[in-house]
Amino acid sequence: MIKLNIKLSYNSILTAILIFVLCLIISGASVYYFYNLNKLGVELSIVLAIIFSTFFAFINKKFTITTRHNLLLRLSPIKKLNFVDFTLILSYLLCLITNFYLLYSKQTTESIVSPWQVVSGWFFFGYGLTGLILLVLIFRDYNTSANNSSNKNFLIFLISAFYFLSFSVAWITYKIGYGFDPFIHRATMELIDKTGSVDPKPLYYLGQYSLIVIAHKLTSIPIIWLDKLLVPFFAALFLPMILYKVLAKWFLSNRLIPLLSLSLLILPYSFFIVTTPQSLAYLFLLLAILLGIACANIADLLLIYLLALATLTIQPLAGLPTLLFAILLTIFHTDNSKIKKYSFWLISAITVIILPLVFYFLEKTLNTGQSGNLENSNIWPKFIFPNQDNFIFNFIYLYGFNIGLIFACLILTGLILAYRHKNNCRILKVYFIMASALLLSYFITKKIAFSFLINYERNDFSSRILLISIFFLLPFILITLHYLLHKLLQQNFHIKIIWSIFLILLLTTSIYLSYPRFDRFYNSRGYTVSNNDIKAVQWIENNKTDKYIVLANQQVSAAALREFGFNHYYKNNIFYYPIPTGGPLYKYYLDMVYQTPSKETMKQAMDLAGVNQGFFVLNKYWNQFSKILEEAKLSAKSWQKINNGEVYVFEY
Repeated sequence: MIKLNIKLSYNSILTAILIFVLCLIISGASVYYFYNLNKLGVELSIVLAIIFSTFFAFINKKFTITTRHNLLLRLSPIKKLNFVDFTLILSYLLCLITNFYLLYSKQTTESIVSPWQVVSGWFFFGYGLTGLILLVLIFRDYNTSANNSSNKNFLIFLISAFYFLSFSVAWITYKIGYGFDPFIHRATMELIDKTGSVDPKPLYYLGQYSLIVIAHKLTSIPIIWLDKLLVPFFAALFLPMILYKVLAKWFLSNRLIPLLSLSLLILPYSFFIVTTPQSLAYLFLLLAILLGIACANIADLLLIYLLALATLTIQPLAGLPTLLFAILLTIFHTDNSKIKKYSFWLISAITVIILPLVFYFLEKTLNTGQSGNLENSNIWPKFIFPNQDNFIFNFIYLYGFNIGLIFACLILTGLILAYRHKNNCRILKVYFIMASALLLSYFITKKIAFSFLINYERNDFSSRILLISIFFLLPFILITLHYLLHKLLQQNFHIKIIWSIFLILLLTTSIYLSYPRFDRFYNSRGYTVSNNDIKAVQWIENNKTDKYIVLANQQVSAAALREFGFNHYYKNNIFYYPIPTGGPLYKYYLDMVYQTPSKETMKQAMDLAGVNQGFFVLNKYWNQFSKILEEAKLSAKSWQKINNGEVYVFEY
């Protein structure tokens, strides 16, 4: 038998994949912006990505010292499994597969607010059991492995699989799709795939668009599946690996890191459950934040810059802080005292003002008038004790309503611990400054009206800045969790059992809180696109007699984007279905449902677009459905009932 002497670091393989993906994003976005993504553009993007990746590999080889404690991935088994380990691993994989099946078996095309309306309660039992088996495997590894155990590669793979399950509820359950923004982005990518580009070309989103379009052309995997899986899969693949890679350098022992990686899932993670440019940008920002902790050479710093540039091409709101963070890291590690003295605080000041300035000029360009206010700027968390439902929901929302207070306690404790070990935590000065600067940026941005957005979206941009500020405090949370877990593992067996059960309960609570909910405590309100919405837009398209517009909610608009893409634009560059963010037709739709569904309102909308035919779509779940239905029947020329009255279409 021929034996292959292959010893590759597990994290090195995944790091190489990450580097190539980042290079492909940057090259693809550049080629797309200056040319397009036809066959030649895709080939050019791939060639550039290979060149950039090769250059990075050369830099990495020159500056990275390979140590013996790296995780080794061999073609032969690292360790012979005993019966207990084999049984636990097999049980874990069976539970994992069962959980995926439970989600798949409850796929729906109906309009729902929350996946928990259709997912069986047995899923939560199965999820908790899966987490418990994984926890037992982690404890066995902790008790039997040496500090440089070469078996942790497989354990991290198992943790990644659990991460993937945690991030997969939405894309599996919602058969048609979840949210509204993904439908817009998919329609755009479908158009790029067919024509090579869209006009006008924005300076944002290009990174995600180019990555998915190139992957589609290379593999023939449908764009919808690449898009659905991108963020959940990448987050599950890269986060545990980067956590181990970084924390193994930061802490003296790597034995606690698998348990710490699993414990992070007690913090809600709604930004990883669906693919949008913002969520992909958040992922790369978090990877840069983690890698910055253990940045030790030019290769490490270059990887952070790659993440920053890739993030900048995807979503500048996260990309600009990531780039400024990379610059601050560079200044921190330089030996030039003059550069440190002046540039450090200059970059910090730029961090405070750059995002508010961008939004200010955006506001001046797109609209004027209303002034902002600070009435909702009190971000200090308060303790809330729920007492309205059964024990389970009271426990869930005791945690959920107080998650801000829990974050504050974790961060404050981490700050104290970092101060006590300040000689080993000097790098965290960069993180504290970035978080503080972005917090100031948040308060400044709150004063901007964002009058070009619909009312309920005007706080979105400032809220995202606040979230990014919290991201930069993640190292302090990690310090606290590491300290708590270290103390926990020093306790007696019974205490460990109690805390292990409590951890599983928190993991199960976190997955419930990370997705839209519809219960006595909370109503997420946003319905999903249903098969009835698709039937409605198809009926309209098949029964139109002239150029037409449709006044409908965003789920119906998303269904139209899914079926027909960017099919029709009319006078004043108006899309024929309402787009809530800045779309002029959406105002008329709101008038139809919140005032009176009248001919006059529809005529104003048709005149604005320069068309002669209009349709009004009303979903049964809409508030005051019966009242609006009767009024619309009186004002419309004709009406059509879809699926026994789940949706009504009125013609004007």
